[in-house]
Amino acid sequence: MGMKYFIHEFTGLPYPAADSPADVAAGFVVPAWRQSLIVSILSAGTFIGALVAGDVADFIGRRLTIIAGCFIFSAGVVLQVAATYYNLLVAGRLIAGLGVGFVSAIIILYMSEIAPRKVRGAIVSGYQFCITVGILLASVVVYATQNMTTSGSYRIPIAIQWVWALLLGMCYRPSRSQ
Repeated sequence: MGMKYFIHEFTGLPYPAADSPADVAAGFVVPAWRQSLIVSILSAGTFIGALVAGDVADFIGRRLTIIAGCFIFSAGVVLQVAATYYNLLVAGRLIAGLGVGFVSAIIILYMSEIAPRKVRGAIVSGYQFCITVGILLASVVVYATQNMTTSGSYRIPIAIQWVWALLLGMCYRPSRSQ
């Protein structure tokens, strides 16, 4: 939300000139209430998704719930990438949050249920390590695109999330007994 192109695209504010006074440049920001909404709506969706995911997993199974979460998340990513105004971006973040809630609530449960007792702790720790590496990679991508003067500055970091959802959702492999 600090990228110049994003601010220009979503607020309609003109780019400040290089020699603009500090108060003009300081006004070239996404309003705080909109920043709060954009950030927090993902967490709200995650909360709702996590509450619902347990019942869904009991009804359709763990793996299918994870796949459903990936598809829900993918729909949210598509909306966010397509967004050129706040309403669509916020809706995409809410939907993506629902998918994150599904996946985050059920993956750890699924891994704990299928892992042998001797390696269960290592697998769960590895899962958390992968989340941390993902946060690092996201920061690197945002840093690499921050000075772009096209919509790719915000669309590329959002779209890259979709790769991981596709990998997780498509790596479903039913067991031989199914």
